Amino acid sequence: MNKVEIENRVISIHDNLALRDDGSVIAMYEVPASIISSMDVEGKIKFKKRTEAVFASLAPNLSFDIGMLPVPIDLEERYSALLEDCEEDTYEMALYLLEKSSDDLYSSIGQLINYKFFMTIPLKSFEITGDLKQMLGDAWGRLRQKAVSAVSRTLEFDIKWYENYEKVNNDLETNLALIQGRKTTQAETGFYQRVDYLRGLYYHRDEEVASIKSSVQNIDDTVVEPLANGVLGLKNSYGKSLVKILPIANMPNVVNNLHLVEHAQKLPFPVELHWKFHFSKMKGAFSLAAKGERASDRIKENQIEAYENGSNQKTSLATARIILDEMTDGVDAHELFVNYMASFVITGQSMKEINYYKKIIQQDIGDLGVQVVSGMSDQLYFFYKNRFIEQLEESDKYCIQAMKLSSACENLFFTSQKIGSDIGFTIGRIDHAVESWAGDYKKALASSTHPVFLNLFQANKQGIVGKITDNPHFAIVGETGGGKSFLTKGLFTCHSLLKALTLYIDPKNEMKAQYMKVKAKYEANFPKMEKEIQEAREAIQDDEQLYWVIKGIEYKYYKPVVDYINTIHFVSLDAKEKSNHGALDPLVFLHGDACKKISVKVTEELLGEKYTKEDKFEIAFLESLDEVMAEREQGQKAGLLHVFEKLLASEDEMIKTRANLALRKIKNSQMELVFSHGENPAVDMDAHITVLGVTGLNLPKANEKITSDHKESLIVMYALGEFCREFGERDRTKETIIFVDEAWFFNKTAIGASILMSMKRVGRSQNNFLGLITQSIDDVKTEDDSTAFGTIFAFREPNETDKVLSYFKLPVEEETQDWYDNMTKGQCIMRDPFGRTARITVDFQLPEVTILFDTVETKMKNTRMVA
Repeated sequence: MNKVEIENRVISIHDNLALRDDGSVIAMYEVPASIISSMDVEGKIKFKKRTEAVFASLAPNLSFDIGMLPVPIDLEERYSALLEDCEEDTYEMALYLLEKSSDDLYSSIGQLINYKFFMTIPLKSFEITGDLKQMLGDAWGRLRQKAVSAVSRTLEFDIKWYENYEKVNNDLETNLALIQGRKTTQAETGFYQRVDYLRGLYYHRDEEVASIKSSVQNIDDTVVEPLANGVLGLKNSYGKSLVKILPIANMPNVVNNLHLVEHAQKLPFPVELHWKFHFSKMKGAFSLAAKGERASDRIKENQIEAYENGSNQKTSLATARIILDEMTDGVDAHELFVNYMASFVITGQSMKEINYYKKIIQQDIGDLGVQVVSGMSDQLYFFYKNRFIEQLEESDKYCIQAMKLSSACENLFFTSQKIGSDIGFTIGRIDHAVESWAGDYKKALASSTHPVFLNLFQANKQGIVGKITDNPHFAIVGETGGGKSFLTKGLFTCHSLLKALTLYIDPKNEMKAQYMKVKAKYEANFPKMEKEIQEAREAIQDDEQLYWVIKGIEYKYYKPVVDYINTIHFVSLDAKEKSNHGALDPLVFLHGDACKKISVKVTEELLGEKYTKEDKFEIAFLESLDEVMAEREQGQKAGLLHVFEKLLASEDEMIKTRANLALRKIKNSQMELVFSHGENPAVDMDAHITVLGVTGLNLPKANEKITSDHKESLIVMYALGEFCREFGERDRTKETIIFVDEAWFFNKTAIGASILMSMKRVGRSQNNFLGLITQSIDDVKTEDDSTAFGTIFAFREPNETDKVLSYFKLPVEEETQDWYDNMTKGQCIMRDPFGRTARITVDFQLPEVTILFDTVETKMKNTRMVA
């Protein structure tokens, strides 16, 4: 059996430095994970080269370690922070949604984790006193407690050992800056060495940190015992767990694009990965070159023997010769070589769980050509050897890989896949697959342990590390029926709970009917709810207990959902209702130049050439408009109809005739929403949540030629677009978010495109977030970066594969094309303000809420199945 020191070897800790019992010092660093999309081939190549350069700078240190640890996410802390930004009138709905979402995530995934990377590097040794060396060598282990106390006092007050390492430690930090490595704090240095002994056990981090601060002896304060079936048992005062280390015995002959880290993070359960590196000697009898010469001689002899005997070993010997020749060429080129040991670590509560994890790892990682073995009789060795405090030595022989440093970097260290916000609402999970799930969304969700959180309001905030754009706008594109309406309504629901004004433009006027239908369904059971609440009041005397019981009953009958629906200000702009006339009249909700500009545009669209053909009509219209606007500023009710009615009094027959024509076109049409006498107020811009539905519109399809029948509907939509611009612009101290469904129609005409551009320019400085929901990626393309989109979701559109990939700045090649084309309903590609891209499966989790999203467009019968 391999041998290793099993005692805690840490004798003192200062900041990121740990002093071992033999007088050597280890420096610990955290390296933040760089987020690289699975499809970003160029990004991976660049990062591997950067990593290799950093590792090469460590050659004088002779060795270094890397640990990838699954660190728990405190979902309660995140959701508590999110609740602080929720509006008072929607707080109960927010609390309900987040509590139920949390329950769903924990039941389907278990403990949520982020992967963190740490490095430990031995520092060049300095001379310490002979007395101290003697103390370390003789007393440690025999009189451990007294030795620690004595040595600690000596170190702290006599020589302050860490001061000798400050310069070399700072130089090392400079070397690691290329991968953003940072020194760990003293608490982190002790805690992450303690974590080895806490795998699968319940613990309080603060208590563990305090315990180590009290005495470094407490780092290994856990019972570790070998059990049957090649596992280890860990036990502390809270309970027990099982741990198994799975070393990598062999790597494939070709490791290009192996990307072991990426594959490990795709496993449907948390794993640890540990690597221990030691630089190979380049000179001397035991150098790599000398070993290569001896191996070459053996291969030659075996090849001759194989050919003489007709042995079937010819192929394997030829492969060995190729590998050896490549190694020799590398030595001649002065390339760096390393020996390294790599191990997976899995944790569970039962042998069944451990065996399941082992099987999955050996199968999935085995598919890469990597041989993962059980290490049955060497579990203690691997457990203690993989501690951060231990280094790989020349004497270590078991499961050691030898290769070029550049080849070792093909593991793709210090990377992860992540998208969205740290603090936000759950909107789905990252989908790591390239192949299609054939419509089985349950499998797509079950395969991922990486939920996607999102808060769109983060996009324009300052001081957020890693964000590459402050653009607040977002877009959702894709063919009809792909799931974009489901995602849109989910984002609307989540963000309408926050302290912002929310406006949803519903050109099909389909939301109100669905929301009212769901409300009526839930309210039908409220008498039962009230009865149960009354019974609880009669039976329970304790006020706090009664509060939680009543809340549970209300959750059971979905009362928070009904209360939320009641907060929404539904407005149906039906021109048949006189109370709606003028709701979008520029002279009602706009002032100054903005009012004049949109009044001219809708009139030009109404009359076409009859407005612009002769200057004198245009002049007369503008003069009349100025008069009406002045009357409005004096407090009179005024609308666009007054402008044309003034023109009826003109002595010029042409002007009178065209004014009359305009009035006749407007009468009893959808355009009465835009052209009025100003007798009705505009839509309320101060309501917390507004769903603005427009009925009776006849919008052209995306590729349909515009006819005269479409024009009056487009005029309404142009006015609506200007209303959105004013909604987002008027109060820059208040966040506003606007969802514009069926937004493609704006690009159908020059006037519409102009209005869309003005809407988009109301952005970061005004705290306005504009979401466009459309069909084609062409509808969101822009050469002006200030009007682009900080966040975008692209559902599958079969005819736009290459366009979408190019827009996302992804290589257009077979793998990325399959990645996009194989998406089915409920899946999309997402890019966030950090420039991160991922394929996600949309999931808003709660059927009692997602039933609100059902529409004719998506044809979703079971929202849980499609998202």
